[in-house]
Amino acid sequence: MSKAIKQNLADSKKMSAELFCLTYGAMVTEMLKDYEDPKDVTIQLDKMGFNMGTRLADDFLAKNANVPRCVDTRQIADVLCRTAIPCYLGVSATASSWTSGDREFTITLESNPLTELVQVTPNLVSAGLSYSQMIAGAIRGALEAVHFKVYASATDSGSNTEIRIRFDQVLKDSLPAGEDD
Repeated sequence: MSKAIKQNLADSKKMSAELFCLTYGAMVTEMLKDYEDPKDVTIQLDKMGFNMGTRLADDFLAKNANVPRCVDTRQIADVLCRTAIPCYLGVSATASSWTSGDREFTITLESNPLTELVQVTPNLVSAGLSYSQMIAGAIRGALEAVHFKVYASATDSGSNTEIRIRFDQVLKDSLPAGEDD
């Protein structure tokens, strides 16, 4: 592929990402008008993200056949930070702040494409708006699609976005026959 074609593809992806971010910002603004309570908007963003995540899990597994099956939260965090988040958000992520027993951890995004073109006012945050909750919901949905029930919440602080993930259980009732580890 020529250098000019590669540059055009990169420019096209950047424009698509910027369009998505602007559209997301407009959607959140409209939701704030419709729901009035920022906490309700956060709940809706989480639901939307969850639905996206359940579909993204299939896409991720189809594109990354070499990813091993995760058996613990450290492996889940590794796949999320090294493969999934860079693939879908185009940013680096790190896992930290592990609790004893490795049941809870924080993923920190170096930069968040959703927040690059907007400024969320502190009064909305203090009123309960989690602007990036759609990302946390997508992670929750994707993990549930592969039989891990987790709780996830997003916090935007300055230039970083932190997603706190707490493992709840393996959803064995949903496993196909013969896969009851």
